[in-house]
Amino acid sequence: MLVPLAVDDPSTIARYRLTHRLGEGGMGKVYLARTPGGRAVAIKAIRPELAADPEFRRRFQQEVRAAERVQGLYTAPVVDSDTEGPRPWLATAYVAGPSLHTVVRSHGPLPVPTTAWVLAGIAEALQAIHRAGVIHRDLKPSNVLLAADGPRVIDFGIARAADATSLTRSGVTAGTPAFMAPEQAMSMPSTPALDVFALGLIAAYVTGGGPPFGEGSSPAVLYRVVHEEPDLSGLPDGLRELTLRCLAKDPTQRPSPAEVIASCQRLAADHPPPTGEWLPPAVAAEIDNHRTARDTAPAAQPAPTPYPPGPYPTSGPAPTTVPTTEPRRRRGGRQAVLLASVAALCVALVGGVIGVTLLNGDGATTEQSDDGEATGEATPSPTAPEPTAESTTEPEGAPGPAVYEGVDIPGGHFVWLHDDPPRPEDAVEGVHYEGDFGFSHDGRLGAGVEGTSMVLLEEGESATLDTCRSVTRFTGNIPRNNAPGGSEICVLTEAGDIGLVTVRGYAPADSPSSYVTVDLTVWRGAAQPD
Repeated sequence: MLVPLAVDDPSTIARYRLTHRLGEGGMGKVYLARTPGGRAVAIKAIRPELAADPEFRRRFQQEVRAAERVQGLYTAPVVDSDTEGPRPWLATAYVAGPSLHTVVRSHGPLPVPTTAWVLAGIAEALQAIHRAGVIHRDLKPSNVLLAADGPRVIDFGIARAADATSLTRSGVTAGTPAFMAPEQAMSMPSTPALDVFALGLIAAYVTGGGPPFGEGSSPAVLYRVVHEEPDLSGLPDGLRELTLRCLAKDPTQRPSPAEVIASCQRLAADHPPPTGEWLPPAVAAEIDNHRTARDTAPAAQPAPTPYPPGPYPTSGPAPTTVPTTEPRRRRGGRQAVLLASVAALCVALVGGVIGVTLLNGDGATTEQSDDGEATGEATPSPTAPEPTAESTTEPEGAPGPAVYEGVDIPGGHFVWLHDDPPRPEDAVEGVHYEGDFGFSHDGRLGAGVEGTSMVLLEEGESATLDTCRSVTRFTGNIPRNNAPGGSEICVLTEAGDIGLVTVRGYAPADSPSSYVTVDLTVWRGAAQPD
């Protein structure tokens, strides 16, 4: 499950202390790491020979920026990265669970109801990925991790960077042949329908026990993908029709992710969603083992002297420690509040002005994998346009707002207002323990750290920075029944940030997940001194 670090593995990457190796693939090694506050993340460190390729590095920077825009309940989002240092890396949320590849290999095919909920979760992940302008391009069983509350899709938005290397330029197609779409095998233009074909391949693998176009040499498999029909003889009747639609040779004949979700909901109508006993006992026990391993993993020994500045060699032993150069952009949890306080103290002492901007290869948790792809040029993180709506009206001299639309916060998750963009994180113990704003499993909107306050605005109160500064009807939590769609909530943090939360709505009654969708307007550092 967790492999101890080898002598050639680093002990730290930037501010993260590595504890174990999770896997290794074509683009680099993946590590289990801890933030300074103790949270687990998965870090992919790119191979030195790829980092030395200027075209790969340029494409990698673009794809990471694109992947950072993905916000989905069934994805493992990118939470930090350094694409410009001597050894590029990116950190994603760590998922304590095995991959579908490991589950099928170890426990055999899954029953139809379980498979239906897994496919629905993957399809919902694809909706979030495609909405961000990203195509996965390497969706396969080892890139889907299975957690207690559903699947998580990993490694989206990364694989196209590999297309820029000399290897792929010489004619090798990036991706996994047994899980490619025909148009991908023939190097034709990619569309989101490519990922739906891969979803059909996963459906056949999970219920039939193997890839429907067989195994063998890459050319033979790719020929069958393009010219032959899949072997679905091992699939249960209820799932065969949906799988056939996903595996249509013509991309325009494949269902959309929304259609896949609707079909899966019908297949699992009489079975509980991924919030109860929806998994076979042996699989649930394996997920529990992954959680235990994560929570009991000892910390690595203190890091040795950092390796000298790059460029890194493209052959020979790897450096002991990845240089702790600051990435272009960093995000963090409570550490950001602490650093902001230190910066403020420095300002008082020296009279200066200091601006501080903070911020799963194959096998079980050894499977936070390697490839994926984004389409189009990446765009910067969301920033506010010129304020035109009343909700962004602000007094003269106030800091400008940052606006984030359509943020989904699942039950038991929170966001930090200082993060850019704010990304939902698992609260573990509930929203009343950490986070600026969150959504509890029992349906309450809450402030999750001491010193953070909320105010539910009343009818007639304008949703402005000035209003949020002045209202004092503070509360720690708001039941969802008291905050229907359209409700506006001021959030004031101990760090001095002010947020306006506009509730769009909650998950439909037939949704496999519980979440609230909100728009966030954040004025960072806008609290007036007492």
